Amino acid sequence: MASLPRLARCIPLLLLALVASCTGPTNTDGVFGASGTSPISEGSSSSPTTHHHHHTSPTPTPSHHHHHHHHHHSTIPTVDYPNHALTPGATFAVGVSRICTPGYASSVRDVSDTEKAAVYHRYGVAWVPYQHEVDHLVSLELGGSNAITNLWPEPYAGRWGARTKDVLEDRLHDLVCAGELSLASAQHQEATDWVTAYRRYVGKPPGGGGAGGSTSPGGYYASSYPTASTIYCADDPLWRNLSPTYLVHFDTLAEALARFPTYHLHQPC
Repeated sequence: MASLPRLARCIPLLLLALVASCTGPTNTDGVFGASGTSPISEGSSSSPTTHHHHHTSPTPTPSHHHHHHHHHHSTIPTVDYPNHALTPGATFAVGVSRICTPGYASSVRDVSDTEKAAVYHRYGVAWVPYQHEVDHLVSLELGGSNAITNLWPEPYAGRWGARTKDVLEDRLHDLVCAGELSLASAQHQEATDWVTAYRRYVGKPPGGGGAGGSTSPGGYYASSYPTASTIYCADDPLWRNLSPTYLVHFDTLAEALARFPTYHLHQPC
């Protein structure tokens, strides 16, 4: 009987020890898992690291792509001017007496198909027949060079296309050979702003139509497709919808009508 009181006194102590031993670790695990140092530290370390890579890794790619995309489009020439970073102009070391000798320009013209292809490539422009002329920024008639830094794919289309520049080139050559304009000035004006030079020395804007569309800087376009029936001025954007396979270019409307007498002009130039 004496052992029962001692057992009764021990049971509460044993129960208290048992409860303490069970609840202590459980509570610690709960705190450790919910807000303990290691899980939060690991999660925080992992989360910023993961976010960091997700954020920074793609960033250079879009940025680089955007830069490349912008550069590509900035090199495509307008009707008026080349990209002067690619085509600043270049000249031969020749004087007035040489360039004013009849036949000089044709004697020095030397632009191979390989060089033309390189010009189109650096400008990011497709080489399509009759759409562009690989032109000399400083014309051969004024001592321009065949170097690639003097060449660009100048569009035929538009009132300020390649054939309009041809008019300026002849005019400047005449002025230089007549002693009315220095060669250096003519070269500089042609290289930096040939449209302003055209207005200054030719005097009137190109084009204007005349005679119901008989004149179009850049010429005329038509399709040789059997069902085609329309002639387009070069500055009429609709000709660009024609298939390159059947596209035909003419210098004058008379030439176009001689080839396609049943065709009609889409609209006056």
